[in-house]
Amino acid sequence: MDLFIEQIRQTSLVEWLGTATGLAGVYLSIKEKALAWPFYILCYLLYAYLSFSAGLYAAMALNACFIPISLYGWRQWTRSQSLAAGADAPEELRISRLRGPALAWTIAIGVAGTLAIGTLLSRYTEGSAPFLDAFATTLSFLAQWMLGRKLLENWLAWIVADLAFVILWGSQGYWVAVAMFIVFTALAVMGYASWKKELEPRGR
Repeated sequence: MDLFIEQIRQTSLVEWLGTATGLAGVYLSIKEKALAWPFYILCYLLYAYLSFSAGLYAAMALNACFIPISLYGWRQWTRSQSLAAGADAPEELRISRLRGPALAWTIAIGVAGTLAIGTLLSRYTEGSAPFLDAFATTLSFLAQWMLGRKLLENWLAWIVADLAFVILWGSQGYWVAVAMFIVFTALAVMGYASWKKELEPRGR
């Protein structure tokens, strides 16, 4: 407990702001608000800066790569059907499921990404649990992409990825990060329940 309190005291304003914007982004995503994406982008910018400052260059690259994915998601969510614009106007992006070939490709990319990144980490770094780290990272990329497409399964991917991060950060004694990812996991469970409830009346 003393270590946890000390870590809270040492948490910088930038880290608190990054956490707050991340939580805001998840909450707004549950509500299907496009405003979630600017919060995500700010969160990833802040954590890229923090990672660079700490010399965590892999984490910096991860957060930097999330920024264009978030821009993609923002664009997808802000599309809306305009009757005045005629038949060529894009349809509003609605919640759907990941099925068929897209599901197969997503699983294949997840497995390949985990093996490739895990192998690189195990051979060229001294990081702990390289394959679990690779799994959580790969799944986070896929989850962010699925969120941008409003695919229901994004929340399941986030739940698994967040739990993996709980294990990773907990094994290193970073209890503030553990607490944050536990909150993210709970929000992902809420997001899945909320989106599934909205999807069920449409029978999709």
